[in-house]
Amino acid sequence: MTLPDSSSPSTPLPEANAAAGQGAPLRAEPRASRFPWVGLGLVLVFIAAVILAAMLWRQQQLVDVLGRESARRFDTINTVANESQRQAKQALALVQTTHDKVTVLESKLLESLSEQAALQELYQDLARGEDEWTLVEVEQVISIASQQLQLAANVSNAIAALEVADARLARADRPSFMLVRRAIAQDLEKLKSLPSVDVSGLILRLDQISQQIDRLPLLSSVEAGSKPAEDAPASEQAPTVQPGAVWWKRTLEWTAALKDDLLQDAKALIRIRRIDQPGALLVSPEQGALLKENLKLRLLNARQSLLSRQEKTWKSDLNTIQTIIPQYFDVESPQTQHVLRSLRQIQETHIAIELPTLQDSLNAVREAAPRRNGALNQR
Repeated sequence: MTLPDSSSPSTPLPEANAAAGQGAPLRAEPRASRFPWVGLGLVLVFIAAVILAAMLWRQQQLVDVLGRESARRFDTINTVANESQRQAKQALALVQTTHDKVTVLESKLLESLSEQAALQELYQDLARGEDEWTLVEVEQVISIASQQLQLAANVSNAIAALEVADARLARADRPSFMLVRRAIAQDLEKLKSLPSVDVSGLILRLDQISQQIDRLPLLSSVEAGSKPAEDAPASEQAPTVQPGAVWWKRTLEWTAALKDDLLQDAKALIRIRRIDQPGALLVSPEQGALLKENLKLRLLNARQSLLSRQEKTWKSDLNTIQTIIPQYFDVESPQTQHVLRSLRQIQETHIAIELPTLQDSLNAVREAAPRRNGALNQR
């Protein structure tokens, strides 16, 4: 006979367990359905807090990076400014050297004029004949014309001097002067066939460009063209929230408003523009004034090259100016475009002209009076 299990009275029946399992949720159901949005709201708040913290950390990282980059670029700008100052000093020294050379040439010219006066007095004292005195005057005039070509490359003054010499020989009306007049006519034809260079006009245009450089806007001083966020209509700044809207609609509208505010702030603070030399954005007004003075010195060097007919140096200085201006100044400005256009037009002018010598005329004058030339050579 099988005895009944002593633990069987304490073991609940399956039906009782099922009834007990079904009864517990029925008692907790009213409490859980009372606040169904609390858990979801806490999750959204936690996610928003994490996103905000990440954005603040990322912004701090960007500020640190920009601070280090700004310090590095500021050091670069200082280096460029020091180099520009050094080049400016070198340019001033070159200008002073050129001025000294011009002074020496002027002294030599005055010395030549004094020698001319001495020779004239000598010829007067010796009571030369009228023909020989005419040749002396013609030779002095031709010598002055030759000096104008050699020292200042002044073709117009040389032409005027040769015309004066030819007129003096024509008034004398001597057959022995025909060879001299023929040589002078040939030199006149050579000079008149040369292409003319308007040196005065070019100098005037360089002076105008030098004055316009002071009004060129720097890239670092150009204001952003984006419209501020506060100028937007009130209906676009903050969306209208309906009082009867459910909580998730209000949350979405608040998130959209926050996103719009962030985008508007970013547009007001950030301006995207292509800059080939980023250091130009860090140029201060004092450094910009020094940069403009450097450009003026370049123009002064170009002016000296124009007077001395050094076309290679002339074009080099103009090319340097046209390279610096787009790097540090706003090329979209009308003033900058006008200056660049004027520089390109001036640069197309050829100033290096191979000037002929007046040696044929001088030789013809000296051959017309061999005895006088022999005396001058002995002296």
